[in-house]
Amino acid sequence: MTQSTIDTQSNSKLLKGILIGGLVGGALTLLDSTTRNKVKRSAILIKNNSKNMIEQVKENPGEMKEQVVSGVKGATETIKEAIHDVEALYETVNDDVVGKVSEVKDISTDALGTAKEATSELKDISSKVVVAGKQLKETPSQSTKSNKKGEKESDEIVTKSELSNQKSISSNF
Repeated sequence: MTQSTIDTQSNSKLLKGILIGGLVGGALTLLDSTTRNKVKRSAILIKNNSKNMIEQVKENPGEMKEQVVSGVKGATETIKEAIHDVEALYETVNDDVVGKVSEVKDISTDALGTAKEATSELKDISSKVVVAGKQLKETPSQSTKSNKKGEKESDEIVTKSELSNQKSISSNF
């Protein structure tokens, strides 16, 4: 057999299976009386609406055509308006949100840079304060030997102060 014959046979088996499954499922759902009554009412309503439409088409086909065309045009216009509204909403959200995110990113980058500059300046200030404190403690009568000893102590304090500042600054970031 050719490939098209096999495809046709498998398609027909599939179609038969779908139809049989639908019929069996429909029959099983009709076992419930509530479902049967709903199906019956729906079928009667469809039948009546179909009869009315057929009668209207027979009596005045031009008018029915105009109603259908008018309905389709109205639906088309509504869809076009909805698409336009969606596009406008997309542009608004895109401009507002993306613009604000970019702005926030720039501000945070600037704030981080300012904070880093401030930490550097704080290090300089703290070392100067330590040196000034040491200078205030020294008296003019102290010898040169004690002055050199004071400078060593001052250098040690400045170094400790810088290490302490670096630890507190790095814990902030």
